[in-house]
Amino acid sequence: MKIKLLFSAFIILAAVSVSKAQQSLKIGHVNIQELVQKHPAMDSLRAIVEQESKDMEEIYQEMLEEHEAAIQKFEQENEGYSDFVRETKQNEILEQSQKIQNYNQTAQQQLQRRNMELIQPVYKQINQEISNIAGAQKFTYVLDISAGNVAYVSPESEDLTPLVLEAITE
Repeated sequence: MKIKLLFSAFIILAAVSVSKAQQSLKIGHVNIQELVQKHPAMDSLRAIVEQESKDMEEIYQEMLEEHEAAIQKFEQENEGYSDFVRETKQNEILEQSQKIQNYNQTAQQQLQRRNMELIQPVYKQINQEISNIAGAQKFTYVLDISAGNVAYVSPESEDLTPLVLEAITE
């Protein structure tokens, strides 16, 4: 009998504890993509990446022009070459073409790395501000709704995006 009474008391206490835990659950949401796009540093970061992209594109265009000139010269003088010279010139043009392709791939990868390198501090600051605001306001969870992975956002979920935006633009 005592065991049943103790067990019943334990069940009641557990149910009350779960009920209180559910009541204290506070959920908010943010749109990190919006925060990144509106971050004050983004204009200067975009300008840096655009300039570096422009510089790489100029080099790429110069390489293409040199390659086209080499092809035209080869086509004009082709008949006067011996088989050995013709094959050597063809191999040079192929190597030049591969060099251009490699440059283009490497440049694209470099731009992606540079963009990530430049934007990393922005994400770090945004995440820090989310933590600061969520901690100060006693949020249990803050969800990022920008990726579209959240199936439902309750009207009771508080949007922290304006608060974080205010904090990062001060």
